Amino acid sequence: MRSLTSKAVAGAGWIFASTTLGRIVAMLGQIGIGWLLKPEDFGVWALALAMSSAVMALRNGGTTQILVQRGQDFPREARFFLRYSLAFNLFAAAILLCLSVPYLLKGSAVGIAVLGIAISVPLATPAMLSRAKLTIDGRFRALALTSLGSSIVWQGSVFALAYVGFGAASFACAPVLQTAFETLAGRLTAGRLPVESGPRPRSDYVALFRQSGWIMLSAAVLSLGTTGDYFAVGVLTDLRTVGIYYFGFQTVVALSMPIYNGIESVMPTLLVTLNDNPPRQIAALVRAMRTIVIAALPVAVSFALAAPIVIHLLWHGKWDIAARPTQILAACVPAWLIIHSARALLEARGLWKLRFGLLALNGVGGITSAAVGTLFGSVEGIAVSVAVFYAAFSLSALLALGRLGLAIRDAAAIALKPLAVNCTALLSSLALAPLLLAGRHDGLADAVRLAVFLLLAGVGNLLLFRAEWAELLRGFAARARRTAVSRAQKAGVA
Repeated sequence: MRSLTSKAVAGAGWIFASTTLGRIVAMLGQIGIGWLLKPEDFGVWALALAMSSAVMALRNGGTTQILVQRGQDFPREARFFLRYSLAFNLFAAAILLCLSVPYLLKGSAVGIAVLGIAISVPLATPAMLSRAKLTIDGRFRALALTSLGSSIVWQGSVFALAYVGFGAASFACAPVLQTAFETLAGRLTAGRLPVESGPRPRSDYVALFRQSGWIMLSAAVLSLGTTGDYFAVGVLTDLRTVGIYYFGFQTVVALSMPIYNGIESVMPTLLVTLNDNPPRQIAALVRAMRTIVIAALPVAVSFALAAPIVIHLLWHGKWDIAARPTQILAACVPAWLIIHSARALLEARGLWKLRFGLLALNGVGGITSAAVGTLFGSVEGIAVSVAVFYAAFSLSALLALGRLGLAIRDAAAIALKPLAVNCTALLSSLALAPLLLAGRHDGLADAVRLAVFLLLAGVGNLLLFRAEWAELLRGFAARARRTAVSRAQKAGVA
């Protein structure tokens, strides 16, 4: 068990580190873009993403997870999957092109943004296979560095175009340039695709579609879950409101993305190896999820307390209107990670129908909660409604894993004690700050609340979760030592 966890931590180390750097790049880019663009411009991009979300479910024909699951057959299946994926990608691009035409005729930046997404879809086909190959081979370093470079290309292109005055249209070129980089990087790291032994009968395509159909439906509802709320807010309010909500939501996503990418890239692959031993697989999942929750909760709360200070300092008041929604949405981070971990188990076991059901509830619930939140008449109301839904849904998903062997006591071990420790520290900090500062409500009060929380949560984690933190740190330290030794050996050979 410890060996599996060590492998998971080591494999996720590169993903976590590079994605953290990528998030730093993204944050630096957002700082610059936030200075250059208006909330309405962010609203344009959010609406374009929402419009394309369902169509993007066709991307790659839903084959990415299947190809990883069939890892040993990659040399034989690669070309077959390439043709299958390209057909779906061209179809998706055609649909997006049609959606962009009415906006292009009106000269709307929404149409330009959708067009950029459309062009990028078929171009991304080879990159998908390269990424799958790197995942199968466990080459997480190359995978991580490609993701980092992709983030740099995205942020750099949007910032450069915004700087020269393209406004909301600045978002249009980013998907194309990002895809071109990922394709080139994939070719350099994963190499050429294997030569196929011969043509495939139509029955193979039909069989693959029957399996990938559920994945495409799952991708549709997953996209709706991540961008559908922008559409609901955009339809029921205005571009300014959806722009502010998008700004806060993406700021929170930047916090969760390093951990999420580590889960998505590593956990399904490792859990697949335990499919023949379900009890050990569930035990490994419980251990990994508990470590994730223990790490994510204090980070999320700290981020929420620091958000008003950081947002005010970075944008000198321009985006203070997004501070409170950002604080509220930070509660989604642990919830998202629990949902993603549950999804990893379903993917490892190939339970695509159950995976679809999980993502369908996630997507429909996210859109519905955002729509309900608009009734409160403020971005804060939308954020509260969305955060409450994701918190409730994550706990429901955790309990639902009982059907796959997760005992109630294991579910409690994952969530209850870490939640109690961090909630107690948070409530104590909120209660003590006014006493220490005589009721002040400025940046100093925010800083004191953050400091008190960090102190109390640090003590609680040290007393109750010392073993989990020690194992997490040992995993990263071991990865760092292996990397240093490898580099030293390469230097000696050179």
